[in-house]
Amino acid sequence: MTTRTMVDQVINPWTRTTRSAPYAVPEDLPHLQALADTQVHASDAPYRLNLTLPPEPFTGLHDAPLVILLANPGVSDADPAAYARPGVTERTLQHIASAGGTPNHFLTHADKDHPGLRWWSRTLNGLTRQGYSHDELARKILAAQFHGYHSRSWRPIPYTLPSQSFAFHLVRRAMFRDAVIVLGRIAATWKIAVPELASYPNVVTPNQNRSVAISRGNFSPEDFGRIEYALKS
Repeated sequence: MTTRTMVDQVINPWTRTTRSAPYAVPEDLPHLQALADTQVHASDAPYRLNLTLPPEPFTGLHDAPLVILLANPGVSDADPAAYARPGVTERTLQHIASAGGTPNHFLTHADKDHPGLRWWSRTLNGLTRQGYSHDELARKILAAQFHGYHSRSWRPIPYTLPSQSFAFHLVRRAMFRDAVIVLGRIAATWKIAVPELASYPNVVTPNQNRSVAISRGNFSPEDFGRIEYALKS
């Protein structure tokens, strides 16, 4: 398959996410419960998935010109209170079920205390200092997670969840339209899941593998030029 090959339609499984905890795509839930049953040691604690928080498998418009590939959404001490505020969980569930996605709701919503806004503000600080507004960036960037469930630390799940096919579909759509794709920390994992990434010419890689900060100092001049070109498209 090449970037110009037609991409098949894939139904968004996140439209079926449960409306109360444990939050999950129903087809994922038996596998997630079985995974939890294996995580019995204290050393497993950072990797346990928190299904009391709504999943966030992607953030942004599905056809955004700049795509950031991530591992999975994190967990902070502030998350339980943030998602318990009226409307926050509902907004997240609406976003992941929306056809075509929505502009990044962390950047466009008035919830200034949400940990998601703080993460995105740090990640995009290098761009906002150059004059890009949050409203503009909210429409230009899609973040796709390898899986959509929260944990404090990343560790691969020894199984491909049914819902992950949609993330892989979003990446193939991005390649089909020649989007710029930021591939960092778990690059090898993404390339195994979507082998076409290994030969895709419009991939950019950060200088600091564990940081996806979109700034001039975190990319080669050539790669940052590609990012700026995507944001101007």
